[in-house]
Amino acid sequence: MSLTDSPALARLGVLTAAVCLGSAALLLILAQATPSTAAFLRCALAIIALAPFAVAEVSRRGLPGRRTVGVAAAAGAFLGLDYIMWAQSVYDAGVGVSMVLISVQVVVFPALVWLLHRQHPGRLFLWCVPVMLVGMLLTGGAFGVDPGAAAPLRGAILGVLSGVLYGVYIYGTHRCRVLDPGLIVTPVLVATTSAGAVTLIGGLILGGFDFDLGIGGWAAMVGLAVLGQAGAWGLLAVFSTRLPVTETASLMLAQPITAVLLGMLLAGEQLAIGQWAGIAVVIAVVWLVSGGMRLLRPRSRRPAR
Repeated sequence: MSLTDSPALARLGVLTAAVCLGSAALLLILAQATPSTAAFLRCALAIIALAPFAVAEVSRRGLPGRRTVGVAAAAGAFLGLDYIMWAQSVYDAGVGVSMVLISVQVVVFPALVWLLHRQHPGRLFLWCVPVMLVGMLLTGGAFGVDPGAAAPLRGAILGVLSGVLYGVYIYGTHRCRVLDPGLIVTPVLVATTSAGAVTLIGGLILGGFDFDLGIGGWAAMVGLAVLGQAGAWGLLAVFSTRLPVTETASLMLAQPITAVLLGMLLAGEQLAIGQWAGIAVVIAVVWLVSGGMRLLRPRSRRPAR
């Protein structure tokens, strides 16, 4: 077995991707960019990072089909709207809350598969949906909020909406892999380009952009684009397929946990008790919906010869 096929390396790769994604909200805060500016730059800089890998992939495997390009572009449009709403959610509700609320995508994706492809997600999923809604209400501040949050109610609403849009994007990327299983980076580049176009139009509608971020702000934006998007999704594309789905999903729980810890330790966030309860509920539901119960089942042993 080669080093690249090592399960330990695959776990490290997925865990690194989750931590990178979890740090995205803090990097956004450090950049001090307007939501529209941050959303646009996140896409534009990620395109620069993804392009060389996409060119190399196309040279090896060929161009994607028209349907793949169409699905990726449509998914990217939803991603662009997601980025604008999510960036505003970070400023309104905080680093940890915004990242936890976007976890609603774990119920949106199976719901879309159920509605569009008649694949029933099972009773556990149906039971988890109302529980997830309760967790969202608690996390959003139904029974208390961080006193330092600028606009917690608006941030909570935008956070949930961005999670719904993110779930649509995840569904789109999943369909791209079904249509062109040999292509990984290229559909992501198409989707990111489409998202960049949407954020450009959205930014112009919402009042324009402010690129005067200073050295520190630009460094944070580069980190957000490279680590929080291109690098993280690249790691997931390479290593997530080498682990069981349940194990990958459990490792990805590091994403909201990282965001909550960074928000508390570095951004000075002080969540209310109700929000902590909501976060616990959301993380538990994410774990269950992603198949976490299977990890608790004892593995069958082969009989001794």
